[in-house]
Amino acid sequence: MSRITLLLLFVFMVSCNTEKPTAFPEEALNEKFLTIDESPITFQEILAKYKGKKVMFEVCASWCAECISGIPQVKKLKEENPDVVFVFLSIDKTIPQWKNGIDRFFNIEGDHYYLPSALKGGFAKSLGIEDIPYYTVLNELGIASISNVSESTDPRLAEALKEQ
Repeated sequence: MSRITLLLLFVFMVSCNTEKPTAFPEEALNEKFLTIDESPITFQEILAKYKGKKVMFEVCASWCAECISGIPQVKKLKEENPDVVFVFLSIDKTIPQWKNGIDRFFNIEGDHYYLPSALKGGFAKSLGIEDIPYYTVLNELGIASISNVSESTDPRLAEALKEQ
């Protein structure tokens, strides 16, 4: 086999392995969160609430300095994109800490959920979330336009929110 054929075969194989996933892994979909009234809800149920809408998810915590410093930019993104649903997934250590953080630091209109397993459960592990803040934007089809963004000021985040 010629070197060019081998090179083309290699490029083809690598390009197949880097395709963006279009669906969430079962581990993420089945992960249990808590609503503000402490009712359990799976990530799949959270996604179903926003079917057909563009959604920005932020994984955050009230003890995270980067999360708190990013709040003004998140508020700005929310003002500039009124049709986008903003969802905040907290990995705070306790429920009272999470609720206090919503009032004290975040004070952003949107839906807030608590992830008891933090970064140790199937949600974070299956999505490769190792640190916070973590932003992802889903388009109206429920497909990630962008994910694994760690700064609210990243211009790719604003672009994904404006995409038609």
